[in-house]
Amino acid sequence: MIKDPILIKINKQLDHLDEKALHKYIIKMLENKFLELGTGFALVGHEYKIKISNHTFKIDLLFFNIKLDSYVVVELKTREYHPKDIGQLELYVNYIDKNIKENHNKTIGLLIVKKKNKYVIEYATNNDIFITTYKLMI
Repeated sequence: MIKDPILIKINKQLDHLDEKALHKYIIKMLENKFLELGTGFALVGHEYKIKISNHTFKIDLLFFNIKLDSYVVVELKTREYHPKDIGQLELYVNYIDKNIKENHNKTIGLLIVKKKNKYVIEYATNNDIFITTYKLMI
């Protein structure tokens, strides 16, 4: 259901893209209805703020998938996948499950990275966390 890689159309040649710029391009694609994530996604918010204890966190993108009847937490990384990214994503997924979702299915986490290592991912994820890559297109 989730495409890999996600094709992101940009208007110039870039060797490096930071997370803020990647976020901007994805939001622009959403506004123009060209999001390549897959089917059934509805945007709930970007930089969606959650508060845990005295700390405020920002979820890069929060979707609700109508076909899956579940929230989808998306984190963007403009570098190769690192196992610590899963901990951050699981924190957000657990928060949504305990504080936002009601009678919906379990929240799904999606990590979008520049490069993934399938051998490391095999040991670092669970069934509710998915990892995909992005590819820039001019």
